Amino acid sequence: MEAGFKSLVVMILCIIALVIMIMKLKIHPFFTLIIVAVVGAIGFGFPLQDVFSTVTGGFGGTIGNIGIVIVLGCTIGVVLEDTGGALVLANSILKLVGRKRSKLAMALTGYLVSIPVFSDSAIVIMSPVARALSARGGIPLVALLGALNAGILATHTMVPPTPGPIAAAGTLGADLGFMIILGLITSAAYTAAASAWCSSKHMLTKYPELAKVEHVETALGDDFTLSSPDGRPLPSAWIAFGSILVPVILICINSFGSLMIAEDSPALPYLGFIGNPIFALFIGVLISLLMDKERLTWDQCYAWFSDAVDKSGFIVLATGAAGAFGAVLKASGVGTYLGELIAQTPLPAVFVPFLISVLLSVANGSATVALMTGSAIVLPLMPSLGLSPVIAALAIAAGSSFFYHANASHFWVVLKSNGDLPMSEGYELCSVATAIGSVAAMAAVWIMSIFLHV
Repeated sequence: MEAGFKSLVVMILCIIALVIMIMKLKIHPFFTLIIVAVVGAIGFGFPLQDVFSTVTGGFGGTIGNIGIVIVLGCTIGVVLEDTGGALVLANSILKLVGRKRSKLAMALTGYLVSIPVFSDSAIVIMSPVARALSARGGIPLVALLGALNAGILATHTMVPPTPGPIAAAGTLGADLGFMIILGLITSAAYTAAASAWCSSKHMLTKYPELAKVEHVETALGDDFTLSSPDGRPLPSAWIAFGSILVPVILICINSFGSLMIAEDSPALPYLGFIGNPIFALFIGVLISLLMDKERLTWDQCYAWFSDAVDKSGFIVLATGAAGAFGAVLKASGVGTYLGELIAQTPLPAVFVPFLISVLLSVANGSATVALMTGSAIVLPLMPSLGLSPVIAALAIAAGSSFFYHANASHFWVVLKSNGDLPMSEGYELCSVATAIGSVAAMAAVWIMSIFLHV
């Protein structure tokens, strides 16, 4: 449907209502998101017969994409924590990089993992490591989780073969090789800036809490000697790391293999199967069960799985509700309307695609949607902008995760997969950090636009 100024007002009122209902009135986020989605659809002028179909379509589509992945990822996390595998992971990282460089280690981990792995999946997979590292190293969770999230979102939005950057590059005719190389540079700027914010004095003073992880005690000084929880032997570091790295490797094989293998190759369906996040994480679950062979019984497995389903239930529902609200905003056309308004302003050329993407991101809560829709809007403007396709695509990518907030499924996955963090902390950890990271990435793109014409 076509949007106008009224749609912009409705969107702003919806976002304000979300914040007030969740933070001030203490209404459960699931109900808040669904209520705002329904009322917003009516406010946008949807035909009444389309209101609930749009809401349920967005809800079901989001859960269909990420729900099973969240449950499987939570299962690995539950087993890691209960068996002491999380302690082994954190201790190994601390011994390797040292306490002072643990935040850098998390940022680099997110930066690398998210190139082939979808951002929500990456957060679910890696959050147990960040929590255990916080508890073991005595480091505020906000710093480690912020660094991890910064790295994940940076490469997720800017470096192929993630679907969003590939779609933008394809729409604008950008060279994929240059997109990867320059995307790694701009995403490094994003990661550094967002990580610095989450490790700032302001954040560490306001949110000094360490993660609470069962069987994990804070190491004293540089003594990382381990003691077995409850007298049980600790799992092998190889198995603990394998439960996380094997799924990542399988997904990587599919992502990069599909780029290098011919489209008619009979190997592609097999790569797609073993590299699907559901299959890859299921293998990770099976590996995680080997961490405590002495307790590996049907009853214990049932207890782990039951705990994982209980813990992941709200994450799945909140993610689906955010998808419902995002679907309403997308169908309203308000993002496209905002993009067209920006395109008509006398801004320096390189900032036009960036701001279009920023508005799409804030309106839709999806970097992939911002990249796909933004590139479609920018394509007819390319002759007048005079930008190279790579620079235009990177400018869109830089703005595609700007200020992730309550309408983004990723926002809720970050909060709810890390001990149900308060929404106020989520806004500073996720929303403000992504805004800072986006601006830093755009600064890098702007400098590139001066010297490079690729």
